[in-house]
Amino acid sequence: MSLILYGRMLSPFARRVAIWCRLQGRAYESRPLMVNGPDFEELKKVNPLGRVPALVIDGGEVLIETSAITDWLDDTAPDGLRLVPATGPARREVLQGVAYANSAVEKGVSLVYDKNRRPKELHWGEWIERLEGQITAALAVLESKAPAEGWLGGERPNAADVTFVIAHDFIMATNPYLVEGKFPRLAALSAMAADVEAFKATAPAA
Repeated sequence: MSLILYGRMLSPFARRVAIWCRLQGRAYESRPLMVNGPDFEELKKVNPLGRVPALVIDGGEVLIETSAITDWLDDTAPDGLRLVPATGPARREVLQGVAYANSAVEKGVSLVYDKNRRPKELHWGEWIERLEGQITAALAVLESKAPAEGWLGGERPNAADVTFVIAHDFIMATNPYLVEGKFPRLAALSAMAADVEAFKATAPAA
């Protein structure tokens, strides 16, 4: 099956799809279009909303939104390579971990736009503090759920491992003061993941 993935790896959402594909042994073509600048009009030809990730699958069908894409990847995964359990309490537990991690990166993206990109004279201090507090709260939950050693998924990473690492790495890449020295289990999980090809090849700086 030929897949085309749109989005840069600095996007935590595009990176999630890329890691998912690699952990399932799926080859894909990467087209690292940005959501702003000259790439925006080109991206809208694939996703009219101009958002990433977008995944083109066989027959030219375009899938959008990270959760919908990863649901399709799991639904069509080779035997034994789902990243989310199919049903039951284990599925709920993994998806709740994903939800907290996704909240961290959503607020992290908002912080990038409101603090990193907006001119300093246009910063809204109270809003930035709110975002920082939400990010820190989400990361604290991830820290409490992160394993003391090994993967949450057991012998191989599951969806929670993937999203925990992405949340840590994205905040570290964009606003490291929120992460550095504060979440040792997340840092250890990220360090372990950095030696795994699926994570190493999709690192924001890769």
